[in-house]
Amino acid sequence: MSQARRTIEQLLHQGLLPLKNTEAAATHLEVYPSKRTWLDFFNKALLIIGAVALVLSLVFFIAYNWQNIGKMGKFALVEGALVITIALYVALSFRQLRQRFQLIRQLLLLIASIITGSLLALFGQMYQTGADTWQLFFGWAILITPWVVIARFPALWLLWLGLINAFLLLYLDVANLQFIKYSLQNISQVAILALFNFIAFYSWLIGFDNKTSSIPYLFHRINVKKSTAQINSAQTNSSLHWSTYVVGFLSTFFMTYLAIVTVFDNGNIWATLIATLLWLGWCGFMLWQFYQRRLDLLMLTYLSFSIITVVMFWVGKWLLEGFEAGGFLILALLLIGMSSSAVMWLRKIARIKNDDTAPHTVIKGNSDEQ
Repeated sequence: MSQARRTIEQLLHQGLLPLKNTEAAATHLEVYPSKRTWLDFFNKALLIIGAVALVLSLVFFIAYNWQNIGKMGKFALVEGALVITIALYVALSFRQLRQRFQLIRQLLLLIASIITGSLLALFGQMYQTGADTWQLFFGWAILITPWVVIARFPALWLLWLGLINAFLLLYLDVANLQFIKYSLQNISQVAILALFNFIAFYSWLIGFDNKTSSIPYLFHRINVKKSTAQINSAQTNSSLHWSTYVVGFLSTFFMTYLAIVTVFDNGNIWATLIATLLWLGWCGFMLWQFYQRRLDLLMLTYLSFSIITVVMFWVGKWLLEGFEAGGFLILALLLIGMSSSAVMWLRKIARIKNDDTAPHTVIKGNSDEQ
């Protein structure tokens, strides 16, 4: 539920907003999207979809006509598209057009980044260099790094992060960490991925300026016949950027996997202890960051999911050694209990957040409602 909708409900519940003025308040607060809002949404959505479809059409065209297009023709198509994309970006970078076409410029760099990967893949396919797959993603990430920094576009940063993760996954799968025992190779690889994504997640939190927002004085002349109402509301933390939740999910996945990777592996007890301590440290960070510093329901949901998963795996290891029916029953009851507790805890946090975002004081004018 949006903050504006909660504000209206609180005022109605307290009897400070007449029922007949609710529709006017909802319109003023933009509870319902306006025509302009819908137009801006479809404008950006169709622009992004069109840009992605355009660059994918180039890849599919070359793949479909692979036998009919010569070697030079394939490279000419891809390199020509890349040159045209960069030329358009430069043309829209002049001072008069920079702000007006900011989103288009960012999308052009995103298209150029995808075309760069297509060019590298085409080169590898044509000349069969025999290089490992991880080199493709590593070279791709290195080549587009300047564009990622220049664009400051969250979608492009996510593409770069995905390429680095793909590089690490493929490289660690074929590489042998010389300074680590063979029995600890698997958990070491997962630990590297988990730590990298945690650093990326923390950097994402620092990079995005999460400014607090307050409800403005929204009810100017809601009652046009009488006097005005003025709302003094408390400041609340703004929602995190959508890309932060994506990176947070990646961090949650790898940290959770790190905690359960040794469950059914009779490995080194010290490796298991270190992995568990890293996971507990991550849980403490999530609790401090999204419960103490700010309230964020989705991030706390990630945390609850991770705790439930890890506990279920470890308890399952102890209970299901003999695959007895009693162990499955206990596990089912444990899952129901933990899920119910997590839901009640999250609902309590949601109520606290709603109370914090509700208006605290309302100063009425010198008028009395009939």
